[in-house]
Amino acid sequence: MTGINRVILSGRVAKSPKRFVRPDGSSVVQFPLELNSREDLPSKTNSHWIVVVAFGALGDQEFDHLQSGTPLRVEGELKQRHWQTPEGKRRTRVEIIATDLRRIEEKDDT
Repeated sequence: MTGINRVILSGRVAKSPKRFVRPDGSSVVQFPLELNSREDLPSKTNSHWIVVVAFGALGDQEFDHLQSGTPLRVEGELKQRHWQTPEGKRRTRVEIIATDLRRIEEKDDT
């Protein structure tokens, strides 16, 4: 059986994105997306953050439009990264590798 790795999330950009340039000259944009939990679910906090990574043109075209608080729909795939810090500690992070980013228009309730 072939697995499917596709996620669609909506939330708010938690911190302004950062852009990095790779050795080959292409860019990578990263930012945390804040996801709010349903109020009826028991949890110590009602929000969760997940890092979104957008490569190349996708990240470049949205970089100047994304800022903290921007409502956003993210489509992509889950990826788990492992690395070791200079101090020798092992780290792991689950990220969304974005294939589509769309700003969400908020409706005015007034």
